[in-house]
Amino acid sequence: MKKHFNDIKKSFNHDKRKKQNFRKKYEERDKFDPAIYVRNGNVDQAIRALKKRLLKADFQKEVAKREYYEKPTTKRKRKKNAAIKKHQKQIRDEILRGESIPVTRGGQKHLKGKRSLNKYREQKRLLHSRDKFR
Repeated sequence: MKKHFNDIKKSFNHDKRKKQNFRKKYEERDKFDPAIYVRNGNVDQAIRALKKRLLKADFQKEVAKREYYEKPTTKRKRKKNAAIKKHQKQIRDEILRGESIPVTRGGQKHLKGKRSLNKYREQKRLLHSRDKFR
């Protein structure tokens, strides 16, 4: 008598091994791996993958930054401005979520310039929109 494939008892680990082999085959590669693989002779797809990987690694920013010498004072100023911007965004998000209350300034002196007046109006509009949806 001949045994059929379906009649053979599979080991208890059969499904687990199958999953592991699948993971090995399609496991996610390192983002910063310099190698780009061309599959089935599809070069266009490989070029797209390369562009995407460079974009994720901020390669363009790095190249632009190193193109010219940046003075230490300019570097400090850029980093400080980035930190201020990040902090302001964090505070704005907290206000919108209702986790903190915005600081209200007294008097009219802070509304002297056009930019500060616009900031004040923007903050009021954000608070109004937040309260409207509650």
